[in-house]
Amino acid sequence: MNPEDVTVADFLRWNGDSQGGRVLRWAFAPSHQERVSILEEVLGQAYANLVDIRGIIAKEDRGEDEISMQVVQMLNAAGISAVHDQHVNGHCDIVVNHDSGFRWLGEAKVHKSYGWLDDGFLQLSTRYGTALAGKDHGELIIYHRGGKSATVLEEWMGRLTGAHDIVKVIEDRIATNLFFRTEHLCANSGCNFYVRHTIVPLQHDPQK
Repeated sequence: MNPEDVTVADFLRWNGDSQGGRVLRWAFAPSHQERVSILEEVLGQAYANLVDIRGIIAKEDRGEDEISMQVVQMLNAAGISAVHDQHVNGHCDIVVNHDSGFRWLGEAKVHKSYGWLDDGFLQLSTRYGTALAGKDHGELIIYHRGGKSATVLEEWMGRLTGAHDIVKVIEDRIATNLFFRTEHLCANSGCNFYVRHTIVPLQHDPQK
């Protein structure tokens, strides 16, 4: 078989999980939900890349904006249009847009207190988020330098649901993938808004 004989479907069947495959899947995604799934795959790789260079991030003590700009660069390199600090009724850390009407919002916090994380959740869910069609997903991204990140995320989940009666945990993948998902009713639209809460473990404390 010659390269010119390969269809898009063939390529995706063989290389759908590659970077090139994700670019094509993103371009031809048949639904907003499929875009969320592809975006989360790319974000997972971006977070893994941050963990791989955590020594540099820790040494330079980079803040939320600097780290998030690295994530934005990685998203754009993967063919996903992302911007940092776009104004959506406030300055959101990471915004992904698509011509189909899709919009995803990411609010990032370097963990220093659970109150600080709650501020991020409220910004995401009451300032930026609308929960309209194609705009009903976002992510609270927690950059954590303190170690035992899974324990911190477990604590955050408990504090979040304890403080906000309308927030419901719909998936708990903390033990395996360091994230959990919530849903709640958006006060503005009256539609459900879905948030993935992800912690990125960036401790760098070599003993030798």
